[in-house]
Amino acid sequence: MNRASSQAWRFAAIGIASTMLHIALASSLVEVSHYAPGEANGIAFVTATLVSYWSNSIWTFEVPPALGSLSRFVLVAVIGLIVTVGIASGIERAGYHYLVGIAAVVMTVPVLTFVLHRLWTFRARSGSSNA
Repeated sequence: MNRASSQAWRFAAIGIASTMLHIALASSLVEVSHYAPGEANGIAFVTATLVSYWSNSIWTFEVPPALGSLSRFVLVAVIGLIVTVGIASGIERAGYHYLVGIAAVVMTVPVLTFVLHRLWTFRARSGSSNA
């Protein structure tokens, strides 16, 4: 398996784990600690994003965590959010079922964010050895 494929599989595994962490934390905060769903999801999003950043730094892209790459990681996450909302809204306006939008998001946004992280977020620290 080449380096890019290995990184893609690791990125996917971390994405799934981060999503599960978000769900578990948000659910626990709502059900056990009685947080409002918006607050719980906000805390869960920040937590899952930080865990995802750290895990992708260490395991996927094999670079030490640093403030610069964290800032780029968060910016890519925001770009992913904007693209997610755009795709889902566009598909809804086109009259398709919302699940079509979710499918389009799941097939598009992880690929986009992986490429951005590989070429930009972690590239500045990991050099050209990511080829």
